[in-house]
Amino acid sequence: MMKNSNDVYIELIVSQQSHKRRLSSFLRKEMGISGNCIRRAKNFDNIYVDKKPQHTDYILSEGQLVTIVVPDKDTKSVILSSDMNLNILYDDEYLIAVDKPYGVLCHPIMSVDEDTIANGLKHIYPGMGIHPISRLDRDTTGIVMYAKNSIVHHKMSLIDINKKYIGMVLNSPTVTEGTIDMPIARVPDSTMLRQFDPSGKESITHYSTIFSKKNASILLFELETGRTHQIRVHCKESGFPIIHDTLYGEPSDYDQYISRQALHSYETSFIHPFTNEQICIKSDLPNDMINLEKAIKEK
Repeated sequence: MMKNSNDVYIELIVSQQSHKRRLSSFLRKEMGISGNCIRRAKNFDNIYVDKKPQHTDYILSEGQLVTIVVPDKDTKSVILSSDMNLNILYDDEYLIAVDKPYGVLCHPIMSVDEDTIANGLKHIYPGMGIHPISRLDRDTTGIVMYAKNSIVHHKMSLIDINKKYIGMVLNSPTVTEGTIDMPIARVPDSTMLRQFDPSGKESITHYSTIFSKKNASILLFELETGRTHQIRVHCKESGFPIIHDTLYGEPSDYDQYISRQALHSYETSFIHPFTNEQICIKSDLPNDMINLEKAIKEK
């Protein structure tokens, strides 16, 4: 059984419930391996039962050991390395979470191929594939997660990930907590802007009030869906736009305390798909939002 340090290596013993199950079905349903990863492993004869190569039509028996070795994608070298002194919030053999600062992209784009979070991760782990699990807008701060290989990325796509944000908004919601259920779609002829659209994709945001006064509030948001600009659009349409949101907000006296939208990815939690541990990652409010918080409470 040959593999190198960049390959993905996973094994699982066949349970009584999976006795006489076809190997291909076991790989997908019990091990959570995507069809694309199975095909890549097949190309190298890297699917084994009791350490012997087997075809995916093979019928399994209880107690057998199934092993798959998946060569990671060859796209790792595309991302340039940048020494960015990243603040790592969580790191294990499967996942890494980073505290993203203001003004930094999560991943390279056509016009920016350096000094993104992915470039910084490439510096720390030169041989690792970069597989984003979550993304944030350039000017939103807080937790972003990456999988260290394609199988982990696929398995993370199958689980519930609870994401909480802290936002500071103009005005005050009419009720202290609630749910915004409002479909969102792309604005015609715009690659960036989003808007409320009854025919758009389902978009659900739950919120509760941390602090409130007549002209500003501090809210905790919990996402049920994860559309582009979801919280920002929902806040605008609900009458309490995010402070200093240059796309969806409005000018206010609070703009002097912060130079970007006052939105922070505060907490991410999930059941780890490989260890079954309850993982909870938190990120402290950055200094600009701490200053804005003081201004809201004192003004």
